[in-house]
Amino acid sequence: MWLTDLLRKLTKGPDVGETFRDYIGCYVYGTEVSGSGQPQYVGAPTTVAQLETEVRAYLQDFLSTQQQLDSPDTRTVQALLAALPQRLAAHLGGDMQQPFIVLGGVEMFVRKGVRQRHKQHGKFVE
Repeated sequence: MWLTDLLRKLTKGPDVGETFRDYIGCYVYGTEVSGSGQPQYVGAPTTVAQLETEVRAYLQDFLSTQQQLDSPDTRTVQALLAALPQRLAAHLGGDMQQPFIVLGGVEMFVRKGVRQRHKQHGKFVE
């Protein structure tokens, strides 16, 4: 059984929170202009709790930069923030290739990915 696990990790990468050598499975979130194919990555948390905290901070920062607080985009973000844990759970349990939220032609995505683990003084800190 260990050989199949090794092959899966080598080809697919580790699942979220799992480690493999210097890498860890994570959630990746960011934005992309619809159809551009050039994503801008914002963060790569390794747990759902970290993901929720970081996405909430990112969306609240978006709201703080908006001059019209009664626009359709701000109302959409406010509604999303009100039910963020449920919306994230639904998105993570569904098709993560679909955008998490679309605002004025900009898509926010949440996907699974892999990143390098952080080291301090020769030890992994995750």
